[in-house]
Amino acid sequence: MDLNKRHRPPDITKDLISAYIQQKLIEDNFDWIKSFVKNGKLVGRGQIKPKGSKNTYDIIFEYNPNKKGRKENIFVRDEKIKFGLVPHLYNNHSLCLYHPSDLSPFIPFNFIDTIPWISKWFVTYELWLKYGVWLDKEFKH
Repeated sequence: MDLNKRHRPPDITKDLISAYIQQKLIEDNFDWIKSFVKNGKLVGRGQIKPKGSKNTYDIIFEYNPNKKGRKENIFVRDEKIKFGLVPHLYNNHSLCLYHPSDLSPFIPFNFIDTIPWISKWFVTYELWLKYGVWLDKEFKH
């Protein structure tokens, strides 16, 4: 038996608490979102109706604090949204809510900060449908 394998310390480089902190912040501030933590990832779902909109959108998300690069994926479940035609969607069809250069290197990024941006994305999307122009700051994909 290899004693090195048996007596290895736990992986202390993994962030095992951030997802729970974000879940608590969501529970305290956004009652329309239901979420749970599994394997260090925050997973959730909710329905959002942006102010002034006739539409309600069903979203699902995953936040993985241990992932390199973009740690969140937020998806909209709506057959009317034509993936490939709508701007500001990633190749995996998740919402593009910000450009990494928009974030400060000096202030920690919290997943909960993206929640209001989801509503803003839908308002901008509905204006895009109406006018054919993305009426917000953009970085071409």
